[in-house]
Amino acid sequence: MDMGLKDKVALVTGAGRGIGADIAMQLAAEGCKVAVCDLDATPAASVAEAIIKAGGKALAVTADVASRVSVRDAVAQIVKSLGPVEILVNNAGFSQDAPLEEMTDEQWDRVIDVCLKGSWLCSQAVVAGMKAMGRGRIINIASRAHLGENRKSNYCAAKAGVLGLTSALSLELGHSGITVNSVAPGLIRTDRVQNLQYYEDIDRRAKLSTPIQRAGMPQDIASAVTYLASEHAGFVSGQTLYVTGGRYSST
Repeated sequence: MDMGLKDKVALVTGAGRGIGADIAMQLAAEGCKVAVCDLDATPAASVAEAIIKAGGKALAVTADVASRVSVRDAVAQIVKSLGPVEILVNNAGFSQDAPLEEMTDEQWDRVIDVCLKGSWLCSQAVVAGMKAMGRGRIINIASRAHLGENRKSNYCAAKAGVLGLTSALSLELGHSGITVNSVAPGLIRTDRVQNLQYYEDIDRRAKLSTPIQRAGMPQDIASAVTYLASEHAGFVSGQTLYVTGGRYSST
């Protein structure tokens, strides 16, 4: 099926590894020119190189999505090299877990800044170009964690904020031909997740409560994002697509 993505410029944040890398590679496979953006230059360059070797078009970009100046400079580099950004995937994010009484200001602020403020800053940075083109796609990576998880008050609050941001921007930007949606993954078997000290227990409990009895994979999220970025989703906005294997509760 032709997704209508050939030669569209896509910016994927947090694309040096994990879910972001798979999103970048799948969009490139559909014909997008992909800006592979990450805080760490080395993995971003590796993903961009893999895309180019496969016959796609990619540019590695380094940016801290929590910094307005860093985001502004990255977007300017992308526009100069690839063209105006038509597809933005706000994927950058991470967690720093701790009980409420032990969580520091730094842990709270950094998670909120990257997961929530970063999505806002990146959206701000590309929206003028999208408006000028009369079209655009903003896709925010949320999480099932917005329903609440133990020892993750910062991350859960950030991802709940992402859903609110998605709804607000979909109303504000729809008249400009810009759709705004989010994808909420469940437990996804990335390298980072599998390296967690307590991964086996997380995996066991998740499978017990997941109707589709397998672990989620980064490709599952990439496929959802590709649909929302495509021409087939032109009348879809303000929505959250749960990619959780049917699991919704926080248990």
